[in-house]
Amino acid sequence: MTSIPRPSQEKVHELVNNKVAIVTGAARGIGFATASLLAQHGARVVLADLHEDDLKKACEKIGERSTYKVCDVSDWDQQVELFHHVSSTIGPIDLLVCNAAINPEIALLQQRSDLQKHAEMNAQVRYNYLAEEKNSQKPETLQRPSTALFNVNLNSVIFGLKLGVHYMRGGRIVVIGSAGSYVPIPSQPLYCASKHAVLGLVRSTALMEEVTRSGTTICWIAPWLTLTSMVEGIREVSDPDMLKSSPDDVAWAIVTASAAETSNGKGYWVQGPTVSEVEGVYGEVAGQLMSRV
Repeated sequence: MTSIPRPSQEKVHELVNNKVAIVTGAARGIGFATASLLAQHGARVVLADLHEDDLKKACEKIGERSTYKVCDVSDWDQQVELFHHVSSTIGPIDLLVCNAAINPEIALLQQRSDLQKHAEMNAQVRYNYLAEEKNSQKPETLQRPSTALFNVNLNSVIFGLKLGVHYMRGGRIVVIGSAGSYVPIPSQPLYCASKHAVLGLVRSTALMEEVTRSGTTICWIAPWLTLTSMVEGIREVSDPDMLKSSPDDVAWAIVTASAAETSNGKGYWVQGPTVSEVEGVYGEVAGQLMSRV
């Protein structure tokens, strides 16, 4: 893997100054850090999230280079309205960061120290899709597992990519995947599945003729453990031997990927402050495997 240095402040300013950016899931965590970094370097940033109060507070912290739009990114019509609103009232969209995601399964890890609570939650399909929970309406049958996280983690990216390619015509799209896009996470199988699906989606979409013809570049970020509210309370956060990233580290990785001249179809692993391009290595292995078929 090739380690990628952060671009200079001057390079970032040159890249984003007076450009219009949309960041989803931007009220906190990685999304907020990314919106802040872009605004600091002159971008006009639109923060998209579900909760208006949180969005207002985020924009107050970032300042006049930011505005917001309440949007449930899992809803196609709301994303359509988001892109129409931004392009018609602020200007052509230059950068899209598809960041919004949820992970209900991680709550099990947050309750490991409370054995009773952990056992109760582990028996519910909301947190463990293999749980033997019974259907309350039909006790003789199993409760259907919830697949709601796919609406946010995968469908919203499908919607964002389609709208981004349509509206941007030459802009840059950065999708936030996960280390779980590449490696198994036994404690979070549905989250991991959604992020594996995102990886396949962006890998393939980046190579579509419609994308290459439009001049739009699509790349993705795969953060390892990142210190956001999503991971609060899990044991690994306090492990001194576990390399962890801050939201600012991931925000810089997003900007680094955006600044790369040949970023289309590339993936960037983030571990601590280090950013490594991983698709080159994967491409070599995939090429060797396919040549043997």
